[in-house]
Amino acid sequence: MRRSGLIPLRVVACLAAALAVALFWWTWAATREDSSDGRTSIVFWGSAGLGEDVWSVVHRFEELNPGYRVVMGTAAARNITGDAQRLLTAVVGGVPPDLVWFDRFAVGEWASKGALEDLTPYIERQAAEDPYRIDLSQFFPFALDEASYAKPGSTQTKRLYAMPWSVDIRYLYSNGDLLRQEGFVDERGEPKPPRTWEELRAYNQKLTRFRVDGDPTSGISRLGFASSSGALGNSWLYMYAWQAGGELLSPDRTQVTMDSPPVVRALRFMTDLSDDVGGARQVNAFQSGVQGGPLDPFIRGQLAMKIDGNWSLGNIMDWKPDMDFIVSPAPMPADELAKGRDPITWAGGWAMVMPATAKNKTGAFKLMQYLHSWEVASRLENSLKEQKESEGRLYLPGVKANRAFYERIVQQSIAASDTIPKRLKEAYAVTAEMMPNTLFRPVTPVGQLLWNQHASAFEAAVNHQYAAEAASAGVDEMRYTLSEKSRDVQRQLDSILRPPPSTVVRWTPYLWLYVLLVAAPFVAMWLVYRKARRRFGWRPREVGAALFFASPWLFGFAVFVGGPILCSIVFSFTSYDVLSPARYIGWANYREFVDDDLCRTSLANTAFMLIRIPLVMAVSLLIALLLNRAIRGIGFYRTVFYLPAVMPLVAASLLWMQVFNPTYGLLNTVLEWLFTTAPARGCEWLIGIVTGQPFHLTAPGWLADKDWSKPSLIIMNIWTAGGGMIIWLAGLQAIPKQLYEAASIDGAGPWSRFRHITLPMLSPYVLFNLIVGIIGTMQVFGEAYIMTAGGPADSTLFYAYYLFNEAFQYFRMGYASALAWILFVVVLALTLLQLWASKKWVTYDQA
Repeated sequence: MRRSGLIPLRVVACLAAALAVALFWWTWAATREDSSDGRTSIVFWGSAGLGEDVWSVVHRFEELNPGYRVVMGTAAARNITGDAQRLLTAVVGGVPPDLVWFDRFAVGEWASKGALEDLTPYIERQAAEDPYRIDLSQFFPFALDEASYAKPGSTQTKRLYAMPWSVDIRYLYSNGDLLRQEGFVDERGEPKPPRTWEELRAYNQKLTRFRVDGDPTSGISRLGFASSSGALGNSWLYMYAWQAGGELLSPDRTQVTMDSPPVVRALRFMTDLSDDVGGARQVNAFQSGVQGGPLDPFIRGQLAMKIDGNWSLGNIMDWKPDMDFIVSPAPMPADELAKGRDPITWAGGWAMVMPATAKNKTGAFKLMQYLHSWEVASRLENSLKEQKESEGRLYLPGVKANRAFYERIVQQSIAASDTIPKRLKEAYAVTAEMMPNTLFRPVTPVGQLLWNQHASAFEAAVNHQYAAEAASAGVDEMRYTLSEKSRDVQRQLDSILRPPPSTVVRWTPYLWLYVLLVAAPFVAMWLVYRKARRRFGWRPREVGAALFFASPWLFGFAVFVGGPILCSIVFSFTSYDVLSPARYIGWANYREFVDDDLCRTSLANTAFMLIRIPLVMAVSLLIALLLNRAIRGIGFYRTVFYLPAVMPLVAASLLWMQVFNPTYGLLNTVLEWLFTTAPARGCEWLIGIVTGQPFHLTAPGWLADKDWSKPSLIIMNIWTAGGGMIIWLAGLQAIPKQLYEAASIDGAGPWSRFRHITLPMLSPYVLFNLIVGIIGTMQVFGEAYIMTAGGPADSTLFYAYYLFNEAFQYFRMGYASALAWILFVVVLALTLLQLWASKKWVTYDQA
C-alpha cells in the first residue's frame, strides 16, 4: 500500500527529465547566433586600450558594411600575454573570436602552435583602390618584425601573423630638482642625466637616502635608481644585455645565449646597482610600499631616476604637470659608446590577430582594415583628447605602430601646439630620435618561458641565491645563475624544434575502455543482485530507488571526473600543448621530473610549509580548550574565532598583503615602535657586546624577502586556525567527564590530565587533522598565485603553482599531467604511511 504524502518515483524522474530538457533548451537558445536580420557576426575581443569611442567606431563599421554585425567583447584575462586561458579555451572548444586584441610579444609562441591565421595572403590580396587598404610601408619595421614568425633555424620566409596597433618604448626619466640638489648639472647649471653605466651607478649611490643616514639596513626613504622593474620602472635584463652588446638567443633563434659574457656583464651591473643601496631586501621593501597615480614614487620625489615606458609621460602630466623632469636615452656602457654605438631602447606593444579556427575570417580582416585606417585613428585620438580636456588634463598621444599616422598626430598635437610645455616637446623629440635604434624581444616559440626565466635570473642574482653553489663550483656567480635559468629554456626549445613523435594518440580505444570501466561496476552489481536477492530480501523497486538517488553522483563522476582521470593518465605519457594533437613520448615527462631543478625547488618550498600543520593544530586546539567552557557569550567568541576561516581567500590575501607591507604595514609599524623601546635598545646593546659588532633590530621584509616569504604565509594560515577549532570542540565534548573526575581524585593536575587523558582521547582527531593538513599543504596554490606570484626568487613557488604554470602558462599539458600524478602518488603514500603508523598511537576507546 502506497503511503500518502510521498511523491511517486516516476513523477520525480519526469520532473528531473523536464528540468534537464529546459536547461538544455535555455542554454542552446542563449548561445546560438541570432541571424534573423541576415547579418553575419564578427566576434571581436577588444580592449580598453582602444579608447572610449570604440563603440561608435564599431557602429560606423556596421553602417559601412551592412552585411556584418560586430559582437564586441573582451579577453577578460588576468594576463593576456602569459595566461590567456579564455582565448585558449575558446580556440580549443571551437568557438573562437574572429578578431582579438593581442600582445605582440605572444604572437611567436601562438603562431608556432598553428593557433593564429597567417595574414600575409590577406595583405597581398588587397585591392589597390581599396580606401581601407593597409600599407605595411607606413609601419615601424620593428613592429612588423615582432608580429612576424618563421620556424627557428629554418630558411622559411617570415610570415605576418598580427597587425601591429601600438608601440611603447623606454627611456630614462630623471627628476631635475633632485639632480640639481646633488650637483649633477652641466656648465649652464641645468640638470645633467647620466649617459653611461658608470655615471648611473655613481648617481644612484649619491641620490639614495636611508631612514637612518648611512645605515642601509634601516630602510630606503629615497631611491636613486632601480634596476628592478614593475612599480619602479620597466627596463628588464633584456635592455641591459642589448646595451652591453648581448642577446638572449642566437641569431637563428635555436640556442639560448643567456650566459654569454655580455649578458653576464649586464646582470652583474644590475646586481651592483641593487647591492649599492642595501640589496634586494631593501629595494623590495621600498617597492612593496609603492602605489600608483598621484602616489607614484617618481612623482612624489621618492625615486630620482627610472627607465620606463612612454606611458609615464601621461601619468606625470595627469598628477603633477608642473614637475621638473627630463627624458633622455637610457645610459649605455662607456666602452660601448666609445665604439661609436648609439643609445638603444626596446619596444613592445599591442596588435590584432585572427585565430586560425575563426569562423568569419573575411569579415574579421575587413574590420581589421577599418580599425587600422586613418579615419579610425584620428577619431579615437580626438575622442581621447576631448576626454582629457574635459577633465582639465593635458592630452598626450601614444605611439602608434603606423609611423605615418603617429608622425601626423604628433605634428598636429605636439609640435604645432603652443600649449605643450617645452620639456614634453623634447620628450617626443627623444622618442623620434630613438625609433631607429629600437629593439624587440626575440620572436620564439619559448618567448614566455624565456621572459620568465630572464626575470627569475635577475631575482636570483640580486638575492645572491646561487652564491654558495657558484663559489663551490669555482664559477662566476652571475654566469652560474644565468646558466641555471637558461637550462629549462634550452630544453623546451630543443623539444619544440625536434621533429614531433610519429605516434599520435588515438582516442577511440580509450573511449571503449572507459565505457567498459564504467559499465563493469553495474554489471557486477547486477550479478550480485541476481545471486543474493532472495537471501537478503532485496526488492527491485528498492534497488532501483537506491540507484536513482545515487545517479547524480554516478553520472557526475562518470562524465566529469572519471573521464578526465583517464585522459590525464594518457596525457602524462604524451607531448600535448592543447592546440596540437597529443603524441606519445613514453616516460619522457617522468624522466624530466627527475632532472627538473625548478620542480625540486617547488617540492622543497612545499615541504617547508608542512611546518604549518603542527602550528595550526596546536593553536586551534588551544582555542578549543579555551572555548570548551560554559561561560557567558561563548557563542560570540566561537563566531569571532571561526570568522577568519570563512573569509574568501582573495579577500584574506589582500588584507594580509597590507598587513605584511614592509613600509606601512600594521605588523612592521608595531615592530618598529617596539624596537625603539628601552628593552629593545637594551637587547641591541647586549647582543652588540657579545658579538663585538653593532647590532640593530629591524623589521622583516615579510613577503618581499625570500627568507621571510614562507613564514609570512604560515602566519597567515595560523590566523585561520579557528576553522579547526570546531573539530577539536567536538572531540573534547566526546570525552567522558568521569575520566577527568577519576584522575582528579587520584591527584592528577591539569597538565597530567591533558597529557594522559585529553591527548590520547583526541588521537583520532589528531590523525584526521594531520592527514587533511598534509593533503592541503601539498596543494598550496591560492596564496602564492594571489600574493607573491611565486617570488621573490622562487621562494613561494609551490608544487601546485608550478604545475599550474606548466599547464596554463606554457601549455605543457603532458608534463603537467605527469606532475599531477606524481603529486597523487606522494599524497597517497603519505596518507597510507600515516594510517599504518597510527596503529601505534591512535586509540579509539571512549570509556
